[in-house]
Amino acid sequence: MKLCLLTFNLGRDFELDELLAVCDRYGYEGVECRAQADHGHGIELDTTPDQRAQIKSKFDAHLVNLAGISTSCKFESLDPAERQENIDIAKQFIDLAAEVGAPRIRVFGNAFPPGADRDEVVENVGHALREIGEYAEGTGVDCNLEMHGDFYYWKYALRAVEIADHDRIGIVYNCDRREPGWGPISTFIEPVAEYLRHVHLHDIESPEYPYQDLFRILRNMGYHGYVSLEASPSGDAERVIAIYARLYECMCRLA
Repeated sequence: MKLCLLTFNLGRDFELDELLAVCDRYGYEGVECRAQADHGHGIELDTTPDQRAQIKSKFDAHLVNLAGISTSCKFESLDPAERQENIDIAKQFIDLAAEVGAPRIRVFGNAFPPGADRDEVVENVGHALREIGEYAEGTGVDCNLEMHGDFYYWKYALRAVEIADHDRIGIVYNCDRREPGWGPISTFIEPVAEYLRHVHLHDIESPEYPYQDLFRILRNMGYHGYVSLEASPSGDAERVIAIYARLYECMCRLA
């Protein structure tokens, strides 16, 4: 497993050079850049070809890899035009990822609209993923559905990815504090193992989710991908980033 920093909270204010330096300094192997959120790294759709080439060069010059781009694209809407708008934006992010050297983008199924037929929503999400997967053919970029919102429940995420039925489509497992209420977290992870491409962590010191169990399960599964830290914000982001790196090492050794 490779520790990665997701910029959603702790890394949001760092410009790209500073972000790479901080992650290098504390042993992070990857950075996952949150897009569509005005973060300091500047990896967005409005970048020019020259800027995209510069971004790629900066990552090539560091030990830290660009693990992925996290988008806000979601496909829950019952309005076909709204879903298509999000599909088209996701395709633009596939192009961006290919140009800056990111191997994956993240998208959402997300929440069931009030009164909606859940099977219909899941099917809509699956068809959206299929279209993006077909667009991504030949790019080297995956589109991964995060287990987030109502799609935290593995059956919905898994069904959508099965409907998509495309090699470029996978799953981001997201550590959700609701899971332990259903039983062992293995009941959420093991069914999606075939499609697991990325993992999102949160506050790994929290007792509300069994992170050491997670690390043991992932290790026993032979998972060698990124585990991406999406921890709470802090007024001293670099210090917290450093502490989490050491805590992660200790927890993995003890798992």
